[in-house]
Amino acid sequence: MTEPVPNPDAEPIPGPPEQPKPVSLEDSLSGLDDATRDFVLNEVRSARGEAKNLRERLKEAEPIVTQWRQLEEESKTELEKAQERERAATERISQITNRAVQAEVRALAAGKFADPGDAAAFLDASTYVSGDGDIDAAKIAADLDDLLAKKPHLAAQRGPRPNPAQGGSSNPVQLTGSDFMNQALRAAAGRASA
Repeated sequence: MTEPVPNPDAEPIPGPPEQPKPVSLEDSLSGLDDATRDFVLNEVRSARGEAKNLRERLKEAEPIVTQWRQLEEESKTELEKAQERERAATERISQITNRAVQAEVRALAAGKFADPGDAAAFLDASTYVSGDGDIDAAKIAADLDDLLAKKPHLAAQRGPRPNPAQGGSSNPVQLTGSDFMNQALRAAAGRASA
């Protein structure tokens, strides 16, 4: 194997940048008069000593704090533990009830609102749950009607839907399964009454 021949015209590859040499505290204070320098050095030494003392005290205190936390957890009575579980269960029930009310609002708003989610956004779900946890659907329906009266732009667009079977449209419309079934039932009902 041949060794690469160095190109004499190539720029030398720089090495890693030189690290600045640390300057001692005494050197950095060399421009000060003796009294000021001595004062600053004494203050720095004092601060370093105090910091070292605090670090040592912290190391001594950490196991004590850990032990205290363990003892605190162990000393909780069964009643306190049960109360914590009850609070967590109550919070979960509240979340589930809120979701159930939101679903009821959206279900009652379907067909009345262009977007039933809008209705849920305008109503406060907590006002529709009784003390025993029942959802007041009648109150929701009344409030939805009030909301539509105040904000009619949220209402679903109503009006006759064109029947593509009657013609009059250059664009053929694909019937959905429910539309097809409704037409078939109407046709069957018309034959039965004739």
